[in-house]
Amino acid sequence: MSATAAWRKSVVSHFPDSLPPLDCHAHIATDVTAKQIDALDAAVVLAVTRTPSETRIAIGRNDSTLIWGSGVHPAMKSALQEFDPGEFRSSLRDLLFIGEVGLDRRGDLALQRDVFSQVMAIATDQHVLISIHSAGRAKEVLDLLSEYPHPGAILHWFMGDAEQLSRAIELDHYFSVNAAMPTSTLEAIPRNRLLPETDFPASTRSTRARKPGDIRALESRLSALPTFAGTDIRRMFWQNFRTIATRAGVLERLPENVFDVLIGA
Repeated sequence: MSATAAWRKSVVSHFPDSLPPLDCHAHIATDVTAKQIDALDAAVVLAVTRTPSETRIAIGRNDSTLIWGSGVHPAMKSALQEFDPGEFRSSLRDLLFIGEVGLDRRGDLALQRDVFSQVMAIATDQHVLISIHSAGRAKEVLDLLSEYPHPGAILHWFMGDAEQLSRAIELDHYFSVNAAMPTSTLEAIPRNRLLPETDFPASTRSTRARKPGDIRALESRLSALPTFAGTDIRRMFWQNFRTIATRAGVLERLPENVFDVLIGA
């Protein structure tokens, strides 16, 4: 066991009775200020990037509550064209999170698939979490994930049909969900595979998220469903996050204060 691991096992959580918000997919400007981060109410946010250019900036940041991703958004042709597999692999020396990546109904499927398959091939031997976009191309995403399985895969705002959702569950993926998603989907996903997201600033009217980390509307929706009666929703989210972080091998790479929260979850 490393010295860091031994130290972390001895840490006492600063959050024994309450847990901060967790947001597993949100868009935050890479020039965000400390004052703006303070306004997020101590939320822990997996901050996706859209382009390799944004990733280069994110690598230089050192934020205690923001976990930055290395992203190539599938709906942005310029991001796909900018993608360089060597640079992408190098970014994972500094970042433990890949996102946002995947496939989208907009744009050239062949180009998107080529980039996404390279991303997943690189991720195969990496200890990372991966936030995956699948709007309009859920089947194609699941096909590719069957070819390149990864224990840290998280399907972001998954809107596939019932058959595709069942397949995704069978493939043992996690799902980041928000308050805009159908009740049928929220109820169908196993409780131990649910993670929260806002996808801020997308669709704020339907997600009702006023800022990254604002998961109150989602927590309220889930609490009102019979399948979650009596459940501590936020603790469930953190426990699920701890499980996927452990199985993806990123637990010891998390910022110290985030690791601290996980101990109390």
